[in-house]
Amino acid sequence: MSLHDDNRVWATVSALAACLCAAIENPDNGVPGVCFCGVWPGAQVVAQYAGDCNDTCGMAWVRLSGYYPASSVGVQSLQLGNCTAGMGMELEVGILRCMSVGTNEGEPPSPQELADAAQLQIADMQVIWQAVLCCEAFDARSSIIGPYTPTGPQGGIVGGSITIATAV
Repeated sequence: MSLHDDNRVWATVSALAACLCAAIENPDNGVPGVCFCGVWPGAQVVAQYAGDCNDTCGMAWVRLSGYYPASSVGVQSLQLGNCTAGMGMELEVGILRCMSVGTNEGEPPSPQELADAAQLQIADMQVIWQAVLCCEAFDARSSIIGPYTPTGPQGGIVGGSITIATAV
């Protein structure tokens, strides 16, 4: 038996990542590809992974951000002896992209560069929502999906993510 056999947490995380990557690759969505798309480990995403991979710059991920005994979806069980409670988890789904930081002469990004970055950020937000809501391997109707939270711009990186609470 491998580490990934019969593991509902891994199955959910990896299925959502596959849906996110497929949504980015779908030419109907009109967003460029990314350097990395997949499952991300740990407490936070390392934006440097967006890197410059030839003409593409960006990353997309699904990350387990919490796992706990749950009294209901999204609610941690605080009962004594909660070892018999069902389990819940929180997932983070996001996309980061590179954006202009201005010129070498110290000029800030142009209004058009800022507008282009904002337009791509909004398109990526819509791709995230599509990936989560249309993923056949994930039951979005029995999950609590949080708002889209923008991040950046910092270090030439901008994007955002959503958090999902779901039962295991």
